[in-house]
Amino acid sequence: MFENIGWIVEAKIKDGKRAEFEAVVEEIVAQTRREGGTLNYQYYVSDDGDVLVYERFANVESAHIHVTNWDNFAERWTAAAPATRMVHLGDLPEDLRERHAALAPKLLKPFNGFSR
Repeated sequence: MFENIGWIVEAKIKDGKRAEFEAVVEEIVAQTRREGGTLNYQYYVSDDGDVLVYERFANVESAHIHVTNWDNFAERWTAAAPATRMVHLGDLPEDLRERHAALAPKLLKPFNGFSR
């Protein structure tokens, strides 16, 4: 039904770690911008440090490339803002889902709707 796959990650910035989080996000956004198959990579942050990241990819290969690149930033990112929830969106194959197993993501499969 939907051609793309993606996920949402929620996190909470630790007290006193906002500057470190902003720095690592700047780096990973610059890296991700160079990934041709990453269609959306958008951060939303509340004043009190709640984080939501929306990620959408053209295909499974693009998602694997992104996860491999993200691995280079993961330690710094999670030290500043540990993930609290992850939701997989779409028909993600098992090998891709396994790469996020530590976060125990909820899988939501396509149901209805459209994208433009």
